[in-house]
Amino acid sequence: MKSILGGKTVQIGMSVSPGLAGVKLLEKLKIGNCVLTMLPPVKADAIAVARYCQEKRILLFFSELLYRGTFDLCWAFRKKISRRAFYSKEDMEEITAAAGEYYGGRMTIGEAGGMLYWPKAYLIRRRAKNWGNLPPVHNVDKARENYLRYLRQFIEFDRTLGGGPFLNVDSSLVFKYHAEAGIDILCHEMMPGDPCRMTAAIRGAAGAYLIPWGTHIACECYGGVSFDELWLKRWKTSLFFSYLSGSQFIWPESGHLGYMNHQSDKKHTFHHFRVKTVRRILRETYRFAQIHERPVSGPRVTFGVVHGYCDGAPGLWNPYAWGQFHDREWLAGPAEQGWDLLDLFHSREQWSNSYVQGTKDFSGQPPYGQYDIVPVEAELKTFCRYRCLLFLGWNTMTAAIYAKLKAYVAAGGHLIMSLPHLGTQTGRTDKLKLFRKGRIADLFGVTITERGRRDVRGIKCMANSSLKSFRFPLWRINTDPRFLGEFTPAQVRLNGAKVLSGYDNYYDTTKESLKKRPFLIEHTVGQGKAFLILAYEYPASAGLLPFTKDLIRAVLAGEQGSIRILAPDSVRYSVYSTGAGAAHHEVIYLLNTDPDVGVSVRLWINGVVTETFMIPPAEMLIAYRIGPLIFVLSEKCARIGELSGKGGKYRLNFFSVDAQEAILFNLSRRPVVVEINNSRNKLAPGGTTIARLPRTVEKGKEFFYAHDFLHEPEIYRPDIKTPY
Repeated sequence: MKSILGGKTVQIGMSVSPGLAGVKLLEKLKIGNCVLTMLPPVKADAIAVARYCQEKRILLFFSELLYRGTFDLCWAFRKKISRRAFYSKEDMEEITAAAGEYYGGRMTIGEAGGMLYWPKAYLIRRRAKNWGNLPPVHNVDKARENYLRYLRQFIEFDRTLGGGPFLNVDSSLVFKYHAEAGIDILCHEMMPGDPCRMTAAIRGAAGAYLIPWGTHIACECYGGVSFDELWLKRWKTSLFFSYLSGSQFIWPESGHLGYMNHQSDKKHTFHHFRVKTVRRILRETYRFAQIHERPVSGPRVTFGVVHGYCDGAPGLWNPYAWGQFHDREWLAGPAEQGWDLLDLFHSREQWSNSYVQGTKDFSGQPPYGQYDIVPVEAELKTFCRYRCLLFLGWNTMTAAIYAKLKAYVAAGGHLIMSLPHLGTQTGRTDKLKLFRKGRIADLFGVTITERGRRDVRGIKCMANSSLKSFRFPLWRINTDPRFLGEFTPAQVRLNGAKVLSGYDNYYDTTKESLKKRPFLIEHTVGQGKAFLILAYEYPASAGLLPFTKDLIRAVLAGEQGSIRILAPDSVRYSVYSTGAGAAHHEVIYLLNTDPDVGVSVRLWINGVVTETFMIPPAEMLIAYRIGPLIFVLSEKCARIGELSGKGGKYRLNFFSVDAQEAILFNLSRRPVVVEINNSRNKLAPGGTTIARLPRTVEKGKEFFYAHDFLHEPEIYRPDIKTPY
């Protein structure tokens, strides 16, 4: 059945009570065009909901039908009913067919990642009346197999009930395993864990398996210990972060119809001013999504962190890998701790870091503001979407993965790995067994001959990469050893690799002696480059952390694209492309996640930098790049209705909810004339001006442009029950 997911309009909505009353409450509150609700226990009511959603163009999602970890009906409306009394598969298909293309799907395996990230006390013998713990094993491949088998039995059983497609909802890194198990649409439960990290994981998995994804925001449970102004700003930021990251549907789990602090037993009812503010922010997001229309291209992502084969790190809470609680060998080690290095991706360097080079400091932002966590199981064509792939966590190497990585590099990719990522062992405490016994010259230009002695050593950079944008800390080799730490070097035979760094413990040394003790090497394969760290420890090992952190900084800076930002690291941004020919342009979303302080931002476009503009606290602005022009709107609730022109003359018409100002930057070396909504603006070469945009209402969308749209109508006795 065709779905409306994936179009220009991001679906915004909320979770509601079962039946028509819940869906109609969504309409009365003017809060969205999608709902998550429980399946009504009476078939006639369920069909009425589906038909109403189809008629009103509301995307309909149902919550789970099973108690988690069982085949027992029915989770959806919180009471058990016998299989005999439940709908048949034909009934479910009739219900979903009634919604037509406005049926989004049904949830299953909700929070199944909890088997990896919850405390073991929740899981042993299903003490939390949820998922059970996985059987104890001693090998990561067996743990992976058991997890997938466990998930598949519930997904396959759910399919016998009808009502697909099927969604998960999860907070961890394991989205790729849910997609492999058979999930059709991925859903991120945001707020537990790092939103940047988990969004990268779900988007990378969705891209690899070519399935939609969206966001379920659990702000009531995880947005803060107090329902205060900072909570509200965090809520708003989570909505717009989801939007700019590419989420195709967004709704709150709870907190929008009432808020309960279970520790203090303090309850805020539907009519409390802060609960109303929650809904007003959601209503503002809905109006924005209806008016602006995000490009369908998805955010531009050129940098990927590879989610390795048999990696069982959940990425939050539980320090055990693969939910294996029976042995301390499964406690998080350097392989799992590698995922914490992702925090560096949005961390601006200290001013005193002398390794930062160039005319501008672009640290604190990945290329184009985004990165993906890419399943190693993805096809080669998926790998080739990324200009650079970096390994940080666990990976068990196979012949098929190695061949795919080699083909990726040959096609022009940049690959960065460490020796442990080439290991074939599956036991947690097994000694590293290198793929092909270290005969890896075809990919890395080196043969590993033996294992060196573990000791504390320094690392010195002796040569720059052949990639001109990669600026490693090449200073001088006669200096104090840098990046001191304990590690185990590999003894090697070079077969075409270029030595970039070597290890040494003395002030005075020579290039020849460093070349005999290589640490970081580069090898050209076809059109691409393969880099390898020649140590037997993972990148997050304590002895390698100083080096790894600088390597990540240098690589992220070297992979920056044609559009960059100069801003504090509180800013998150993404870049989308849309239009063809003369109408082609790029849309840049800029979100200030700082709740209290406005920030100064400059855009860098192919080496030309704009003047400074400001983003208010907890606010998102939109910039458009049209040829040599940059437009920065002061009010995001707008979109381009018409665009034409090239060279020195452009004509644009904007639809805008409010009259507003836009900053125009001419980045070219010749004058440009821009006509905006019939107002002529002339910009000198490199010039800047302020253009005034009138309030302009788009025909057919008058409802969303209404002056009182954000005002909430009086509702006296709402049904505030939600699925979760």
